[in-house]
Amino acid sequence: MITDAPTQWLAPVKINLFLHINSKIPEGTFRGYHELQTYFQRLDYGDYLTFECIEEPTISVQWLEGDESVALKPVQERNDLIYRAAALLQEAASARGLPRQGVRITLTKNTPVGGGLGGGSSAAATTLLALNQLWEISLPIAELLPLACPLGADVPFFLYKTNAWAEGIGDRITPYPSPVAGKWFLIVVPKTRTLTAQGFAHPKLIRNEAKVAPSDLAEHWNKSSYNAFEACAIAEDPAIAACDKALRNATGFSRLTGSGACLFSPVENHATAQQVADILIRDTLQIQRIIIARALPDK
Repeated sequence: MITDAPTQWLAPVKINLFLHINSKIPEGTFRGYHELQTYFQRLDYGDYLTFECIEEPTISVQWLEGDESVALKPVQERNDLIYRAAALLQEAASARGLPRQGVRITLTKNTPVGGGLGGGSSAAATTLLALNQLWEISLPIAELLPLACPLGADVPFFLYKTNAWAEGIGDRITPYPSPVAGKWFLIVVPKTRTLTAQGFAHPKLIRNEAKVAPSDLAEHWNKSSYNAFEACAIAEDPAIAACDKALRNATGFSRLTGSGACLFSPVENHATAQQVADILIRDTLQIQRIIIARALPDK
C-alpha cells in the first residue's frame, strides 16, 4: 500500500511507578536474567515518528532534533531499533507471502537517551504498530510479540498501548488499572545518563525482593514500594544525587524511573509543575531540562 501522505505517530514515554527485582531466572530463554516486578505508566509525551510508505522495498530512518539532541543517534542505521523493527516486520510479511514494501521514517527526537523513559523501546513498538497497519499486514499483537522481544525487554509493553503490571524481564504484561491516570508528573532530566547493564551489575543492587500481587502495590506505589536501581544510582552519580535532593525538597517526593537517570514526582496540576520546574532549573545546575507530562489513561 502507498499512502497519500506521511502519517505521524506519537511514541509515548513511560515511567516505572516502582521497580522491584526478585531473583535471577534459573532456566529457559532468559536464564541468568533478573526477574522483576514493575508498573509501567504511559505519559502524553515522547518522540514523534513520521512514516512515508514507498514502492521500493527499502527502509530508511532519519533523526531530527526536537527537545533532545540527535548526537547519540546510532552510527550505523541498521543498529537503530526503529530500523530493526521495520526490517523484522518486513521479513515477517514476506514469510507470509505478502509483497515487500518500503518506508521512509523520520524521528523527531524528544525523549532523553539513557533516561529510563523507554524512548527507544517505544519508538520500536510504534514502528511495528504503525507499519503493521500501513503495510496492511494486520498481524494480531500475539504475532507481533515475537518480533518485539528481541528488540528489548520494554518493547512488548508498548505494543499494548495501555498501562500495565509487568513481570519476568518486563516482558510478561498484564493490563492493570492505573492508580495515577490523568495526574500530572514532573520529570527531571539530569546532565548525565545511565547504562542498564551497569545498573544490573552493581554489587549493592537489591535482587531478592519478595514477590507481591499487583493490588498490594499499585494503589500504594508511592509509599510501600521503591526503585531497586535508585540507591545505587544516587550513590554513584553526583548529578543524579543532586537532582534527587532538589526534586525531593521541592515536591516531597522523588523516584528514579527504569534504570535511570531521570527522576519523577507527581504534582497537583500543570501550573504547579511549571512553578516548581522554573525554580529547579534556576537553582540546580545538574539539571539538563524538565519535562511536564500527564499520565495517559488505560486503553
